[in-house]
Amino acid sequence: MNQKLSGAQLVLVPITKIGENKFPWIENIRNRFIKFVDFYPTQYLPGTTATGLQTTDSLFVTFKNAAGNTEFIRNLPLQRLDYTQTLGIRQPIFSNIALSDCSVNCQNEDAVGTVAAFVFWYDLPDFSAKNSTKQLVTDSVSIKLDTIYGRNMFPDAERMTGKRFRRILFGVPTITPDFNDGVSSDQAKNLYVTLRKGSYNVLDNVPVMFLYQFAMLQKTEFQNIIFDFQSCFLTIGGDGSIPFVEENYIGKSVFFNMQYEKQVGG
Repeated sequence: MNQKLSGAQLVLVPITKIGENKFPWIENIRNRFIKFVDFYPTQYLPGTTATGLQTTDSLFVTFKNAAGNTEFIRNLPLQRLDYTQTLGIRQPIFSNIALSDCSVNCQNEDAVGTVAAFVFWYDLPDFSAKNSTKQLVTDSVSIKLDTIYGRNMFPDAERMTGKRFRRILFGVPTITPDFNDGVSSDQAKNLYVTLRKGSYNVLDNVPVMFLYQFAMLQKTEFQNIIFDFQSCFLTIGGDGSIPFVEENYIGKSVFFNMQYEKQVGG
């Protein structure tokens, strides 16, 4: 089955009690074919000062199929979805799901009061395409961080306008090509990327570590997705609550290699 990716959505699940904690309703995921789900263990989440869930001990997930609302994954250990522990092999979902009927079963008192972060990877045919060539171009872009609360916008890279992207690869150079200090891998754990096409978020608040080229190269291949550079942005997690956030982030740059199909005659 085709494992290439085209759309992704960050989903936050408050862990409010021992027992069943429901996933929220997310419009973008409704009627989507979900390929994979990753758990992201982190303290700082985008747009909130809530504390993120960082443990998988004694936590389990249940997914229900949208067709008949029947359980097809029941009490799967959360560790199986933890991207830091899956060693390159994701748990396959490959189903339409009833998201608000899915749940996290918490049997760990220390997890109560935290928020679990998941990324749902799904098919997005409107913004993706089959391969048209084996020839690829690798380019790069650096995004300078200038705000801890809002959107850190991508530069207007006209040379990549209209391209179909196969891979988006995050790196951690000490100095980026725009002569700025780069973020470290520890700092990058609190960064989230949103790629937009028009008013639609093709990737919505995806942790940049899911694009880390030295760990995720084979796990995150896109199906020639399209997006508008001038509408894309990075967010720093924690909504200003990370200690010394301005000193550690503002003025630094975040580096990506962008791999896209070579156009005929280009």
